[in-house]
Amino acid sequence: MGPNRLFVPQSMLDLWLSEDRVEVDGDVMITRPERQRFTLTTAVLVKEEVSGAPDAHALVGKVQDLEQLAAIGAEHYADSVLCGENAYQCVEGFAGTPLPEAPIVTGSSLDAAARAALGEKAGSGELDLLARFLRTK
Repeated sequence: MGPNRLFVPQSMLDLWLSEDRVEVDGDVMITRPERQRFTLTTAVLVKEEVSGAPDAHALVGKVQDLEQLAAIGAEHYADSVLCGENAYQCVEGFAGTPLPEAPIVTGSSLDAAARAALGEKAGSGELDLLARFLRTK
């Protein structure tokens, strides 16, 4: 099972941006002041089936990104989704997938900082130098 996603309607994202509660950098939303990061994907929340046909694709109440809709042959336009004989009313917005926290880089030298960024432990002097030498040969 993947990480939990959240759905942010376009109107809510606009409000949060105007109140300076989030910032958006490309496809990443960052909350303030917590600095939680989410990858945003264009998506819809399917509210109801409006043609009167049975919900053959079980979409009502679900968040679907555009790729998921295309995979079942559905078309999205404004606040509607059409899929075969079904027509759905939806709310436009974004699915946000949490991003892992960025590693904290530490170290008093460039070598130590690079090792920390790669998740390696600092070596122990001469033995570490010998090991690095042998790995490169």
